[in-house]
Amino acid sequence: MDDVPNHLSRDLVPIPVDRRREFIEALADKARVWVGRAGTVTVSQEDDSVVLSLAPVVDTAAPVWVVATEWIDIQVGTENSSRWELTYSDDHMASVGDLVRGVIEDGATEFRASGRSRVRVSTTRGDLWSRRGRESLWGLIPAPGWQRWGKRHTFTPYAAKGAM
Repeated sequence: MDDVPNHLSRDLVPIPVDRRREFIEALADKARVWVGRAGTVTVSQEDDSVVLSLAPVVDTAAPVWVVATEWIDIQVGTENSSRWELTYSDDHMASVGDLVRGVIEDGATEFRASGRSRVRVSTTRGDLWSRRGRESLWGLIPAPGWQRWGKRHTFTPYAAKGAM
């Protein structure tokens, strides 16, 4: 448990690998319905980690990874350090599905500048998920307005025009 993020350490309840796999398999079944023919959904396991990977057919949509270890780690997009770390609470597990479905159905937005990134996803329930990541020490230096002057990349929904 040494590499558990500080903000999760007090909320973690040990989850056996078979329960992690069960969670990921159930999420994969839902994701296959949401994705349809607009992407592929795969599940893999390496040691104690169970991984759900979503790869869109259209290259303008965002790939998604959900990694189930001691906590649930979600990454949207390919070149950023913005990711969500959640516990296995009922709320968090339901939120993972909402976040994944939001990326599939509505896309995502990524901002990058000066050693930092931010990914935003709107869910079907109308929630806005936003997570900032630091990619270098430059990300520690304040940069007011960096999301306005930095690079903005909009990921399309999986079923974007031409994907089917």
